[in-house]
Amino acid sequence: MKKTLLGTALLFALAQALPMDAQKQVRLTFNRAGGTAVSNVTVKVTDESGNAINGVTATLQSIKQGTGTDATATATDVALKSGEQLNKHPEILCASYSNGKNAFAEFTFKISGLSDFSLNHSDLQISAMNKDGKFQNSKDERYCDVRVWGNENKRTLIASVDGILADKLGGNYEVDNTIDWEIKTTTTTQATTDQYIVVRMAKNDRNTGCFFGLKQITLYNGYRFATTATSNIDNVATFSASSPVTFSSDATAYIAINSDNKQVTLSPLNGALAAGQGAIVSKATTGDIYAYVSTEATDSRNNLLVGSGDATKELTDGNYYIFNKQGEEAVFSPLSNTASTTLAANKAALKTATPGGQALTLDFGSVTGINTATTAMPATNATFDLSGRKVSGKLPAGLYIKNGKKLLIK
Repeated sequence: MKKTLLGTALLFALAQALPMDAQKQVRLTFNRAGGTAVSNVTVKVTDESGNAINGVTATLQSIKQGTGTDATATATDVALKSGEQLNKHPEILCASYSNGKNAFAEFTFKISGLSDFSLNHSDLQISAMNKDGKFQNSKDERYCDVRVWGNENKRTLIASVDGILADKLGGNYEVDNTIDWEIKTTTTTQATTDQYIVVRMAKNDRNTGCFFGLKQITLYNGYRFATTATSNIDNVATFSASSPVTFSSDATAYIAINSDNKQVTLSPLNGALAAGQGAIVSKATTGDIYAYVSTEATDSRNNLLVGSGDATKELTDGNYYIFNKQGEEAVFSPLSNTASTTLAANKAALKTATPGGQALTLDFGSVTGINTATTAMPATNATFDLSGRKVSGKLPAGLYIKNGKKLLIK
């Protein structure tokens, strides 16, 4: 039998983060009906469960061909390929493009009605086809360079990857060899009401003859999680994800770098939070905080805040403090070793070497309970904003972190 956490308000430990707009994914699938032109293609929009998203639609705007991976490469209109297995798989879009070195196929889609969605993490289902419209039956020969842009003019690169092996599942002309490729990036693009997505698949330098087909596009949203105002900290929450993340620019994230069971030393996050680790995140104003998937963690310091990631976690493998609210005050409360307690998804708890005896109060800037130490960040000469994002050049007025110290630019 599982025990509840400490009996008081448990919003910090139990409130699960919500994906932005209450959906984690926007998925585009296709159907060719009776032809090879743009007008013959319908695009279906669903969420991660395969359900239609109210008010959101998508259309294929163009099919183009060209040479190279540069955004400015000349692209001209072209039709879709047909024949053989492509006729049996109308869900695959394969452009009838030139098969020369670095040749590419490019698809532009328009998504309408999308709101509160962040574009920085996607995956593409890519098929390897031959000139007759059959699936490639050989392996390890056909490499694809992929670019995904977030607008028609291709000024905003959402994701890119070179040298994916598109035919590694080849083996039979009649067997679907489609592979799902996950692509992450360091940048984040906020979706607009009319959002354009441009997908380019180009032949890599190592590639032999191949036509790349597009079967599905999945766009992953960021996370949105609520904060709670307390008497000792404005608008605070814990957070964890199963991928590295950065936080919105209006928030400050901290990790716990030291604890002697009397006080915990916090330090501003240096870049991106590692997958599965926890953070304490706060903001000066009321409202939700946003987290965005990143390519890799940039803060390698030991972090005592243990995260649940995107699933629940059983806190049975050590001594834990739970970040919760007692009365009007935010505290770390010790959790008994005999309790079997579930930490909600996307939350964090403090793990210590020895059992705790009393709650640790939070007092940023003092030495009682939790002491914020900005000098604990290793010197890197890099400058970060308060969300942990690395910044450079002429910076606008504001507060930044450089070499672990606060930097005020007026």
